[in-house]
Amino acid sequence: MAIVPDYHLRVVRFLLVGGFCFGVQYLAMTAMASAGVPWTPADAIGFLLSAQLNFVLSSKFTWGDRRFPLTVRRWSGYNGTALLSLAVNTGVFALVHPYLPTVISAATGVLIGTIVTYLICDKFVFATREKAREKAEALA
Repeated sequence: MAIVPDYHLRVVRFLLVGGFCFGVQYLAMTAMASAGVPWTPADAIGFLLSAQLNFVLSSKFTWGDRRFPLTVRRWSGYNGTALLSLAVNTGVFALVHPYLPTVISAATGVLIGTIVTYLICDKFVFATREKAREKAEALA
């Protein structure tokens, strides 16, 4: 019997991967800005690069215990989820920023976007066929 339930370990792995990928995004953005790329495109390119690294690390580390093929469909689903998370993050920030300090607004957007990403990835993007079948049977 595990001392820490598997889903808690998965959440920790998810947060570690996300933190690492944010660091990569920040470094890439900073390097591009230092080379003369404007900040906004540098941030967008850094985000896109970090999302691809996040996909690989998520499939191998966060959800590595699940057996599933790495397909274009799964990759596309992950990138769609990343874009949805970015939209949620930005939308939440825009909604709360008039009422809260900037750092709290940013943290709130990141938190809600992170929860959305985790749930979609866990239930759909990195779900095994068996898990998908179980969900379909439960709905029937």
